[in-house]
Amino acid sequence: MNFYPFHIGDYKSHTDHLTPKEDICYRRLLDHYYLHESPIINDMPAVARHIKMRDSEEVIKSVLMEFFQLRGEYWHSNRADKEIAAYASKSEKARKSAGSRWGNANALRTHCEGIATVECDGIATNTITNTNIVKATTRKKFVRPKAQEVTDYARSIGFELDGEQFVAYYQTRGWKVGKDLMVDWQSAVVTWKKNNKDSTPTIDFVKEV
Repeated sequence: MNFYPFHIGDYKSHTDHLTPKEDICYRRLLDHYYLHESPIINDMPAVARHIKMRDSEEVIKSVLMEFFQLRGEYWHSNRADKEIAAYASKSEKARKSAGSRWGNANALRTHCEGIATVECDGIATNTITNTNIVKATTRKKFVRPKAQEVTDYARSIGFELDGEQFVAYYQTRGWKVGKDLMVDWQSAVVTWKKNNKDSTPTIDFVKEV
């Protein structure tokens, strides 16, 4: 999820007693939960690394025990689970609606092409032009990668890259490269590799082209 509702009043009323470090920890845990649309694994070293608080495992454990519920191997947030479920339902409805609209458009296009075969050449030419427009607007949609996908792909091309860092970097920029929306994240990984031949890139000094 790129967005989740954040109710300042509710949050403040439940977290006023937290220390600054505990507050930061809680916010990062929530961000990680919503970003990956999944509960927090019950592995303190791994969680500490994911939220960049490796020296604060006790703080993380304390926050998890207060605001989350351990079910099996994962820490759950009832509110987050409800928000994620609602988001998934809304996305599925939007996908079906879009599919229905394109199905009607394709039916209309087929009908027009059938007419063109029995009419004059001028109409046939216009039909071909319209068909190209439909095809151009149905190009493959960009799908944001998971952090592990980035890490695995980088390794496959001989490059050690922190997938979570890569995802966080473009997440804060709306998945844009310069002024344009990203269309191929693998190409972006290759660019990071070219710009950082000697070390793993960091958000501070990555140069986009």
